[in-house]
Amino acid sequence: MAEQTFGISGQTSGKATEESTSMLIRYWGVRGSIPSPLNTKYVRQKEEALIRKIIEDGGTQKLFGDTNVGDAYNLEQVQEKIRQYLAGLPLSLSGTYGGDTTCLEVQVKDSPLIVIDAGTGARLLGGMLSRLIFEGKNINPLNSDEATKRHIHLLFTHYHWDHIQGFPFFGPGFIPGDKNIKVHFYGKRDARKRLSEVLVGQQQYPNFPVEWIDMPCEKEYTELPRLDPRMIQIGNAVITYQELTHPDSVFAYAVEIDGKKFVCASDTEHKDSPDPRLVRLARNADILYYDAQYTPEEYIGTPGTLTGPVPKFDWGHSTYEWGIRNALAANVATLVLGHIEPMRDDFLIERLYERALDFKDAQLKLLENNGKRLEVVMAHQGLEQRL
Repeated sequence: MAEQTFGISGQTSGKATEESTSMLIRYWGVRGSIPSPLNTKYVRQKEEALIRKIIEDGGTQKLFGDTNVGDAYNLEQVQEKIRQYLAGLPLSLSGTYGGDTTCLEVQVKDSPLIVIDAGTGARLLGGMLSRLIFEGKNINPLNSDEATKRHIHLLFTHYHWDHIQGFPFFGPGFIPGDKNIKVHFYGKRDARKRLSEVLVGQQQYPNFPVEWIDMPCEKEYTELPRLDPRMIQIGNAVITYQELTHPDSVFAYAVEIDGKKFVCASDTEHKDSPDPRLVRLARNADILYYDAQYTPEEYIGTPGTLTGPVPKFDWGHSTYEWGIRNALAANVATLVLGHIEPMRDDFLIERLYERALDFKDAQLKLLENNGKRLEVVMAHQGLEQRL
């Protein structure tokens, strides 16, 4: 089972030591389609809900003690009680699931840093990596190789804008290659455009003020064949990939080391049975990150649902139900539901998650004679998982 740490909200449910960690996955963006930052309306809803919760739990005096005493020691105790109380609340009341689009950091033992997709979450990741670089620190603490300690291997699932739009704001891209900054780009081979052309085009006038050629990091490109998937070796990490169902196609990636396995299957659409391609790629994975943008009702276009009466067939996205079905078929240990619908606020995300847990329990009950187990986690910005 993956051990979780919740970086942004401060909540934790266990942490492996760095010495025992083979892989660390950190989620910098888990929204789908377009960034969806909090606005005043949603912040106010959170504030009102939090105040109601505090009142229901007995009020500040009961929860935190005498907050009127000016004694510094007492104030510190009160502040600690407040921190503990907030850490025990769901993200809808104390935090957020985040509004940035897809970007996952994967640290692998004795390997250069791996990043999957460069949605707007890449901006925050790049800021952290730039600070580490300027401080002379290793951007992947699990990598002891001096020659590659500042190398970044960026795997694109596909080239839709919400998966590439963060790279023009990615800090290490602006650090010269003579500082040993090298970015290796991987993506699907396309008959119409080269990988390099996709990235160059995003920053051409009038789209962006800094052209691709003016980003001084050293760049290297590897185009991956769609019909003949190959193994990729990055340090000691073994990467395999598989084309799945999405407009203009999409790659799912599996990252493996020391018998541990993480699979990213963003932007994929289910059909009428578990996808045999995904099941094969994710077989016995410790963690599967899966596109769960829609509820079942939204997918078929039920009037009155969040996304309206338009069916989502062939839009390239899936539901929590099919994430669970695929995970069970592949004997996955932990399923992470991501690529969150941009209109879904934090309260609605938690309702979807509750439905997912109920559906998982119902599916496991049907399969209890097989002894299957599955943990389901709702993705959020700042989530960390260690293997």
